[in-house]
Amino acid sequence: MSGFRYRIIQILLAAAFLVIVGRLAQFQILDGTKYKALRQEEKPTVVNLARGEIVDRVGKVLALDLNKYTLEYNPLDLDEDRSRLAAQLSQIFPFNKASLLQSKSSQTLAHNLSKEQARKIRELDSRLLYLRKIRSRFYPQDNLASLVLGYVDIYGKARQGLEIKFEDYLSKNPESRLNLSLDSRLQVFIEQALDQRVVKTEAQRGTAIVMKVKTGEILAWAVNPSFNPNKYFKSSALERKNWPLVDVYQPGSIFKIVTVASALDSGTIAKDYEFLDEGFLKVDNWKIKNHTYGTKDFQKEKLSLQGLFERSSNPFAAHLALKMGRETFYRYIRKFGFGEKTGIAILGETKGILHKFTKWRDSDTATTAMGQGAISVTPLQMLAAANVVANNGYWIKPTLMKINKDEINSKVKAKKVIEAEVASHISDLLTNSIDYNLKFKHAIAGRVKNLKVAGKTGTAEKIKEGGGYSKRNTVASFLGYMPANDPKYIVLVVVDDPETDGRWGDTVAGPLFNKIAAFVRDVYL
Repeated sequence: MSGFRYRIIQILLAAAFLVIVGRLAQFQILDGTKYKALRQEEKPTVVNLARGEIVDRVGKVLALDLNKYTLEYNPLDLDEDRSRLAAQLSQIFPFNKASLLQSKSSQTLAHNLSKEQARKIRELDSRLLYLRKIRSRFYPQDNLASLVLGYVDIYGKARQGLEIKFEDYLSKNPESRLNLSLDSRLQVFIEQALDQRVVKTEAQRGTAIVMKVKTGEILAWAVNPSFNPNKYFKSSALERKNWPLVDVYQPGSIFKIVTVASALDSGTIAKDYEFLDEGFLKVDNWKIKNHTYGTKDFQKEKLSLQGLFERSSNPFAAHLALKMGRETFYRYIRKFGFGEKTGIAILGETKGILHKFTKWRDSDTATTAMGQGAISVTPLQMLAAANVVANNGYWIKPTLMKINKDEINSKVKAKKVIEAEVASHISDLLTNSIDYNLKFKHAIAGRVKNLKVAGKTGTAEKIKEGGGYSKRNTVASFLGYMPANDPKYIVLVVVDDPETDGRWGDTVAGPLFNKIAAFVRDVYL
């Protein structure tokens, strides 16, 4: 290569080097601020795991954040006695995996250790152990209202219930506090009573809800089965499922409250309307029968509306629905809130099932009147709908938030469904029918000392796989409110698939309702 060419190559390389240096200077000095800002924008957002408290209506803490510790093992090449260390750890927390201390890779030995446990571990002065402090969600009442609260997992992620619904409110400000309408005293009592009832009746599951009539505040919502949110990882998906919010059932005779109220409010019938109940009503070539039809105790009888509730007459209810007509009846069912969510502040609520009236046959209209047919509901929907009668004809949204007296006008949104006069008359019918059945039919539901109850039983045959209704599997329920002459509290009890006590709403759900009503009487009335 000639000296001239060699010199040219040197000059070109030097020029390229100067260009690179210049660009680097530009990046570092001239454009440094811009690129620094871009790097900051690209940084992942750091999530503050601190969350506000959840408390009941009197301030009792149901959920809060605590500092917890995770214990990790680092396999350093040390001559520590690992067997002795395992024995020492087992005295501090349940540690039965000594083999982990022989591993050549890092291991997590324990989660959610307390401050006291962390102190004891530090005193061991082991270089093989490392404590990592984390913020952890803690539920001091264990299972209490767990299906309502939901839980936060070990990674700080909210899962279901109020925890996820109010994620932004609770996590953005650690000083925030979610004030619930729940009363822990009542919640504890009902959860224990419900669990006992489910076991005694050998039922699949159950729920009991208590709500304030005028405000829609839920004072207690017990669900069986349930789980401990502190140990959610030991529970099954079934135990963590808030089925009264998600699953639907056919409510049975409780729905007759809606049927009779709709017939009166629409002007289809007058208060003194009567019907000859022969035990059955033939519709679409099949018979809608009373459960006592064909027994030696049954006799045909002309019934008043009170008699409809006393006998829980299926033919009478079916007759009223047919007399109203499917479109009018459907319109009222929608006004009572069926076919749409109640809007309660928990994610996952379903809207139930209400088939469009244009697809109803006469048999669908008739069977819907007795709480089967074209209607399937959630327990929460049924409670809110029946509360219309207790609340002078107005539907209000159930809420889990505490409402103070000065907030009632702004937070309670009422929707008129039926006239107050109709609601009052239905209440009288329900009260009188309960009194009659307690006195003459030896009924159970509503027998509460020194307390008048307005209410209705429900015993719905469950739909079989493949269609049709089971003669053995039922959903037993009772809905009542009190005091009957000035309703303040409404209660719904639902027991799914009981095996004992005749599987009836009166005999299965009635005893639990009576216990709850007596508690309400003693504490609130």
